[in-house]
Amino acid sequence: IMGIPSIETGVFGGIVVGMIAAWAFNRFYRIQLPSYLGFFAGKRSVPIITAFAVIAAGAVLSFIWPPIGKAIEGFSNWAVHGRPALAFTIYGVVERALIPFGLHHIWNVPFFFQAGTFTDPITGAVVHGEIARFISGDPTSGNMTGGYLFKMWGLPAAAIAMWRAARPEQREKVGGIMISAALTAFLTGITEPIEFAFLFVAPILYGIHALLAGLSYFVCIALGIKHGFTFSHGLIDYVVLFPKSHGALWLLVLGPVWAAIYYGVFSFAIRRFNLLTPGRELEDESTKAARDVSGDQFALQLIRAFVEASLITQDNAQAGLGTSIYALYIRLTAERGQPGR
Repeated sequence: IMGIPSIETGVFGGIVVGMIAAWAFNRFYRIQLPSYLGFFAGKRSVPIITAFAVIAAGAVLSFIWPPIGKAIEGFSNWAVHGRPALAFTIYGVVERALIPFGLHHIWNVPFFFQAGTFTDPITGAVVHGEIARFISGDPTSGNMTGGYLFKMWGLPAAAIAMWRAARPEQREKVGGIMISAALTAFLTGITEPIEFAFLFVAPILYGIHALLAGLSYFVCIALGIKHGFTFSHGLIDYVVLFPKSHGALWLLVLGPVWAAIYYGVFSFAIRRFNLLTPGRELEDESTKAARDVSGDQFALQLIRAFVEASLITQDNAQAGLGTSIYALYIRLTAERGQPGR
């Protein structure tokens, strides 16, 4: 930089700086200084402290980063140019496995922003990572195409399978939730609403899903299908980046196949192992009784309870209230054609 030799830490350097800034804010945003430095007290001190802390971190990184950087470069070269099918299959399985812990964002960083190197022929800029390389036209990118199979097709089909497996009396409620989640996944690639619907109640299903996700990447790489993404693997990204893709129409053929696999696997597993996916939860007697009572029946039962409670008291005011409620009860039952109840 400006003729001075420097170390390229990539996106990891930005992560380190962000961590330092967060630490400095949490530690010093309430700091008190002498009156003559009062202007810099509190939150105003954070940028100053962060600047000095980052300088110190840079000095430390100048010694410890070179071997780390070489290891990352070696891994990215292996993932992109060596064994991409194996590398991204592992990526897919691990990424899904880390979602319950919220750690998948860390795992995504080297693949999204560091793996591989490509020089943009138009700007001459050197770009890294699957996202930037694909947009810049790198023919070796597009290794994360498999995400379209299970995000646009597989998990929406799993949501439909859970809807169909729900008990008849719960099917309408579950259907509204699952269809909304399926449309969200199909359009935007956001799959957490579906995954967290069965993650904790049926972990065996989530394990199967993680394996199928990894297999999605393997199949697309093996068939030479290359597509990119910006946010996630949804219909929006599919359409926007389609002109830069290669063989992406095959996703419209493989997608329904993947949907059928997910639907079949989920339907079989839910019924075979009696998994308590949404709409199949166990009910106690009180919940079942409350569900079986209609709104009108519940209102009449509530009035009857008030009548019985108020008529047994000896207090005149309560007795008067009971008479009024009893009259209302008689009128409602008569209107419903149930004068004998």
